Amino acid sequence: MMNSKCKTFLLRLVITALVGIFALLCIFPFIWMVSASFKNEIDVMEFPIRIIPKVVNWNNYPTVWFKSDFPLYYKNSLIVTSVTLIGTMILSTTAAYGFARLKFRGKNIIFAVYLATLMVPVQVVLLPKYIYFGQLHLNNTFYALILPGIFSAFNTFLMRQYFEGIPYELTEAAQLDGANHFRTFFQVILPLTKSGLVTLLLFSFSWTWNDYINPLIYCNKESLLTLTVGLQRFQQAQSTHYALIMAGCTLALAPLIILFLFTQKYFIESFASSGVKG
Repeated sequence: MMNSKCKTFLLRLVITALVGIFALLCIFPFIWMVSASFKNEIDVMEFPIRIIPKVVNWNNYPTVWFKSDFPLYYKNSLIVTSVTLIGTMILSTTAAYGFARLKFRGKNIIFAVYLATLMVPVQVVLLPKYIYFGQLHLNNTFYALILPGIFSAFNTFLMRQYFEGIPYELTEAAQLDGANHFRTFFQVILPLTKSGLVTLLLFSFSWTWNDYINPLIYCNKESLLTLTVGLQRFQQAQSTHYALIMAGCTLALAPLIILFLFTQKYFIESFASSGVKG
């Protein structure tokens, strides 16, 4: 019995050590990026790598922020991401409620066609969208970035699965109490899917904030560049100043990290609950 317990303990210890090493390898580039952002240029490429800088250079971040167009890129990314998030959360949740709770003819066929759009590669529709947006005079405007992001088949599918997990008896009880679909949706269904809404928020924010192809193609004006394209331009301009580039990359990642830290409880809950259904 003791031998069995020892083997189990050793096995868990080995697995924990392997997972720890793998996690360290995954997070090391991020740690190096943050470390390099506080170094002098001459110390960035030193070997062996020094995580804690010999001399901390606090001027890299003010230089990036005040002596480049980074504030403009940040503002544009915040505008596009915020409006897209609001739009996609409204449209995706209401469409998901319709597919999950309403009964109408051809619902399954419509939903199947809706999901079929996920199989179309993004590159296939780039040229038709560019021509279509050009005819509508939407190129070189934020509308070309916001409108396609609002309509998401994946987000609708994601929220529909959460709504399907809620007992239909709750909807029937609300209707017996005289609640219409709008009241049932806002007061009964949505409060029960907080983890799903947070998952939708994180996915949509990450996709929109990190989107590179659409801003590159549809927005050519310098005043409309988002952070992804603007960061690429900044890297080209600062090709020999790696400390400044790392500071810019750290600033670009900061909103994603902050958002995840504040919502990780509900995000982890969503995966935990999906594993115990049934």
